[in-house]
Amino acid sequence: SLRAGYSLLQAMETVSREAPEPTATEFRRVVREVGLGLSPEEALDHLVRRMQSDDLELMVTAINIQHEVGGNLAQILESIAYTIRERVRIKGEIATLTAQQVISGYIISTLPILLSLVLYLINREYIMGMFEGVFICIPIMGALMIFVAFLIIRRITAIEV
Repeated sequence: SLRAGYSLLQAMETVSREAPEPTATEFRRVVREVGLGLSPEEALDHLVRRMQSDDLELMVTAINIQHEVGGNLAQILESIAYTIRERVRIKGEIATLTAQQVISGYIISTLPILLSLVLYLINREYIMGMFEGVFICIPIMGALMIFVAFLIIRRITAIEV
């Protein structure tokens, strides 16, 4: 819409009519707020507070800067859209590449518990011996180490883009 010569407000009206929900509703609200006397910057800031999106915040910041400094808003928004698409693509690639490590972490974390259950079913006295007297620290420390290892594996595989 901006490339066709529409103003920012007209472009937002187009988005409010043609975009899927909940985007359309949120942009209708922005257009209504501007119609009631708020500046476009304030209405867009309200949108950012409601939506809580880093990508939306980037877009609104660019619109506000363009409004103050000037420039080709359509080109700026195209550049931001490309950046957002690339970020989504990279997140998908990272999820694909780390999926095996995440599953391995879950398996390695649950393996000692499952093995203990199998041993309990096979030979109760053997396992129950670890829960008597001083030996109680063995399963407690084991469970603690498994939990810490699980947290470390999750932390390693949680890559932020």
